[in-house]
Amino acid sequence: MSTISIKTSAINSQSWYQKVTLTFTNNGSRAVDMNHAKISFTATGHPDPWGNFGGTLKGNIPVKLSTHAKGALDINEMIINNRAPLLLEPGKSGTFSFSLAATRCPLTFSDLSIALVADEKEEEIKPAPAPEDKEEQPLPTPEEPADEAQEPAPQPVSGEGITLSVSDINTFSWYQRVRLTLKNGYSRSVDLNKLQITFKASAHPDPYSPFSGSLLGNQPVKLGSDGGWPIEKNSIIINNDSSMMLGAGKTAELDFYLSATQTPIVFDDLIAQLARDPGRQGKIELVMPAQAVKTDLRPGVDITLPDGTVKHYTGEWGKTLVVTDLAAGQHQISVPTLQNDDMQIAPVKETLTVTLASGQDSQRVQIAYQPVVLFASLSLKLDIAGCEGGVVSAELWGSDNTVARTVALNVGEVTLLNRLNAGQRYEIRLLSTCINNQTISSPAQPGVAIPQAGHVTAISVGYQQKSANTAGFVEVKANVLGLPKGAGAQRYRLRSGAGKGEYQYLVTLESHSQQQAFPLRVAPGQYSVEVADVHCDGVLWHCETTSVLRLMQSINVITLSFEKGIILQVRGWPDFVAHGGVTVNAADTANLYRDVPFSALFKYDGFDGGGDPIPAREMDLNSDGFLDYDLLPIHKTVPLVRQIEKEAGRPIMPVMVVYTANASGGSALSDLQDTQKLRNHFGNFITQCRAAQSYKDETHPVPATFVMNPDFLGAIQQEPYGYTAVRQKNSVQVNAQLAVAVKALAPLLGYSIPTLPVFSDDLYGYIQAINYIVHQFAPDAAFGWQTNVWSTGTADWVLRDNADPAAQGKQIADFINELGVYSGSYTPDFIAFDKFERDCFSPDALAHYGWNATCWMNYLGMVKQAAKGLNKPAMLWQIPGGHMPTVEEGTSKISEMHFASGGTFFMGDKRIGSNVDAITSLLQNTALNKSTYGAATVGEFLRKDKGYDWGQMQALNLPEYNVFSILWGGGSTVSITTIHSNGEDGGWLADKMREYYAAPRRFV
Repeated sequence: MSTISIKTSAINSQSWYQKVTLTFTNNGSRAVDMNHAKISFTATGHPDPWGNFGGTLKGNIPVKLSTHAKGALDINEMIINNRAPLLLEPGKSGTFSFSLAATRCPLTFSDLSIALVADEKEEEIKPAPAPEDKEEQPLPTPEEPADEAQEPAPQPVSGEGITLSVSDINTFSWYQRVRLTLKNGYSRSVDLNKLQITFKASAHPDPYSPFSGSLLGNQPVKLGSDGGWPIEKNSIIINNDSSMMLGAGKTAELDFYLSATQTPIVFDDLIAQLARDPGRQGKIELVMPAQAVKTDLRPGVDITLPDGTVKHYTGEWGKTLVVTDLAAGQHQISVPTLQNDDMQIAPVKETLTVTLASGQDSQRVQIAYQPVVLFASLSLKLDIAGCEGGVVSAELWGSDNTVARTVALNVGEVTLLNRLNAGQRYEIRLLSTCINNQTISSPAQPGVAIPQAGHVTAISVGYQQKSANTAGFVEVKANVLGLPKGAGAQRYRLRSGAGKGEYQYLVTLESHSQQQAFPLRVAPGQYSVEVADVHCDGVLWHCETTSVLRLMQSINVITLSFEKGIILQVRGWPDFVAHGGVTVNAADTANLYRDVPFSALFKYDGFDGGGDPIPAREMDLNSDGFLDYDLLPIHKTVPLVRQIEKEAGRPIMPVMVVYTANASGGSALSDLQDTQKLRNHFGNFITQCRAAQSYKDETHPVPATFVMNPDFLGAIQQEPYGYTAVRQKNSVQVNAQLAVAVKALAPLLGYSIPTLPVFSDDLYGYIQAINYIVHQFAPDAAFGWQTNVWSTGTADWVLRDNADPAAQGKQIADFINELGVYSGSYTPDFIAFDKFERDCFSPDALAHYGWNATCWMNYLGMVKQAAKGLNKPAMLWQIPGGHMPTVEEGTSKISEMHFASGGTFFMGDKRIGSNVDAITSLLQNTALNKSTYGAATVGEFLRKDKGYDWGQMQALNLPEYNVFSILWGGGSTVSITTIHSNGEDGGWLADKMREYYAAPRRFV
C-alpha cells in the first residue's frame, strides 16, 4: 500500500542471529487496520519461530509464519494477528520486531513489502456439515475457544474414534519424507489443538527440517523423545493459538522428515491422543474441605489413569477440583500428606478408587483430612567448659515413651529442631560420650521441653560430668606435615565410634613439623580425624583424613599431612565466585544488562561454529586461508563489554569460545589430519590471540579469557578408539603446519617470527602447540580447556542411585593428565565443564538431562574431583539458566520450552523450599522415560531428592567444589538476559544476580 512506508533497523550482514525491527508509518489521511497484515521479504535467513516477537504492532495472537526455499534464498511471510482491529492512525508509526536467523553469511535481505487486508469480517467457524456433503475437504480451521462458564455437558458420541496411519517407510533409508494421516471417525468435529502423536522407532523427526500439511497449526510443533537407543519413543504435539477443528469423517495430514539412528528402521506403536477427545469426556470432581488454619499448603492428589499414566493435580481449600478429559475405567487417587515447618495435614484415606462407567461419566468424591497437627521448634544449647567443638548425641523422648528424634548437639552451639508436635512433652536425654576423658551423660532428671506453635522454645540442656578411668590409655605423639611457615595452630577432633559410648579428643597442635605430644592420654581404638581447611596467604591447605587412625600402646605416633589445595583465583577474575552470561554482540545487549550485576560475557569466536578451517570468502578477503583480523567477533565483544563495564563500574571479563578442532558435530580427526585445515586452525587461533592481546591496557592487564575446544577432550575420552590413529608418532603434522602458519601471518599481524619449540607430531604435541600459541601470542590472556559430564561414556551416571561422582571425576582427570593438557611449559589456567546446552526440562534435554538436586550434587562432586586431579579451578560453562516455576507463576515468566532446574538449584527459590507441590503441575506432570530416570514424571523424580530444600543458594557453596565461576546459558538456553534465540525468564535470573552480588561468596 502506498500509504504505508517501512523502515528497517540496521541489518548486520555478518551476524548469524539478530533482532530486526520494522517501523511502519501511516502516511495517509485515515486509520489503517494492521490486523492480518502480511509482511514479506527475501533473505538468506528466516524469522526464528522460537525467537522473540515484539513491538506495538505485534498483535495479541501469535504471528503466523511461512518460509519457502528458493535456491539459496528463503521467501518469508509473517502475518500479524490480533483479536480486534489493530489501527495505525494517520501520521503515526508503529513497530514490529522479530529474531532473524541466517542460513548463510554474509546475510542478504531484500524485497520487503506489506499487504493489508481491508476491513474484512471473519466468518464464524462452524463444524463441517453432514458427511454426505461433497464439497472439497476443508483444512482444520481455527475456532474461538468456548466460554468456560458455559461449558456444555458431555454429549454421547458414536464412531470409531480417531485413527492415525503412516505412509510407506523405506526401512533402509537414513533420511526420508514421511506423511501421517489422521482420520476423524467420530460423529462430530474434534479439536486438533494440542494433539499428541507418539511412535517408537529407530529414528526421529528432524527438528531442523520443515513440517507441513493440514494437520500443522500456526505455531511450531513441540518435539520430544525419551532418548532410548536404538529405539526411541518420539512425540509430536500440534500447536495452534486457538481451537483447530476437524469435521466428522474428515482427514488431515502432517509431513516431516524422518532421520534414522539405525537401519533397517523399526517403526511401530503409532498413537494419536486428542487433548479433548469426544470419547474421553469423563469427569471426577474432588471436593476439598475448608481449612480453618491459614496455610500455604495446598491440597493435591496423584491420579493413576486406566492406561497407567500418573498425573498430579493441585486444588484449593474449600473448593472443588474438577479433573476432566478422563476415559472410562478405574482411576486410583492417591492423597499425600501435606507438611511444612508449621504443620502437618494428613488425609483420612491415602488412596481412593473411582470408576467411570463410560467416557461421559461423572463422579463426585469428598476428600477428607484429619485435624491439623501444628508443629513447633526447639532451640537446644549444650555448654560444657573445655569441650567446645565436641559432639554429643541426644534423644528426644515423647510422651508415648518412644524416641521422637535423635540429634547431634555441637557443644557451645545452638541446634534448631523443627517439626516437633506442638504442646507435646519431650524429655531430652544425652547419650553417654567421653570428651577429653570427661564422661558426659544425662543428669538424673533429664531436661523437659514443651514447645508451642509459632514459637521457638530455647532450652539449655543439662548434663552430668565425671572423669574417665584412663588406665591403659595411650600417650599419643603427632607429626603435622605440609603446612607453610606462618600457619597458626590448628584444632583437631578425633572421634572413635558414633553416638553412645564414643570417645572424642579435642586438641590444638602447632603447625610445624616437629613431633608434638598430645596433652592427655587417649583411649585405644580406631579414630577418624576432623580439622578445618587452613587458609594461608590466599591459599587453601587441606588435611587428608579419609584413612582411619589406629591407636594402641605399640602404635602411638600419628602423622597429619596437609596438601596444598587448588588456588581458585584465576588471573583477571574477581576474588569471589563470578557469574556471567552469553552474548551475540547485539546492539541491545548494553540495555539488557543495565543494572544487572555480573562478571563475564562469553561469545563464540569465529563464524561457522567450528573454528572456520576453510573460511568463507567474506571472512577471508585476502584469500590466505585465515580469518581476517579486522573481522573477528572479539572486536565487537570487547568494546561491548567495556561499555557495560564503564556504566556499571564493575570489571567484566570477555570470554571467547574457540574451536581449533571441532568435535561438537562429529569426529574432529579431519581437523588434525588434513594439513590445510590444521594450518588454517593454527593461523586462525594465532590471529584470535593477537586480537585478544591488543586489548590489554592499564586497567585490563588480563584482556580476555579463552575457553578451548568444547567437546574435544570429552569426545576423545568417550570414543578413544576413534582417535587411536592420531596418538601414533608422525600422525599429525604439528611442527610443519604451525611453522607455516606462524611465518605466513608475521607480516600481516606485525610480529617477529619466534623460535618455535619442537613438539611431537601427534595428538599430544598438537595439544601442547595450542597451549603454546596462547602463551606466545596472548601471554596475558587466561585460558582453559573444556570437557564434559558424558566423557566417561554417558551422562546417565548422574541419574543412578549408586552414582560415584569422585570415581567419575578421577577418570576424567586421569585421562586429561595422560594427554598432558595441563603439564609442560604452557599450562592452562582452569578447566571448564558444561552440562548440556539446553534447559533441563526442554524437549531437547529431557531424554537424559532433566536433573533433580541429587543429579546436580553428583555433577558437582565430579567437578570437584576432576579439578583436584588436575590441580586447576573449574569454570561451569553453558549452565542452563531456566528455573522451575511455581503454581502461581505458571508460564507467566518462562515458557515450558525452557523449564529447568539449574537456575533454581544454584540460585535458590524460597517459594519452593522442600515442597515439590509448589512447582507448577505443568512441569510436575511432564513425562519421563522410567527406565532412564526411575520415575515416570518430573514431579516423581524431584521427590526422589527426599525433601531437598530448593530455597538454598548453592552458588554460595561452589568454592567447596573447586569452582571459581559459572557462566549461564547459550544459544538456545536461558541466560542472565536474552539473546532472543534462547528464550526469556521474565527477569528471574537477573533478579537472582542482584541478590547474589549483594553478598558474593569470596574464596578466602
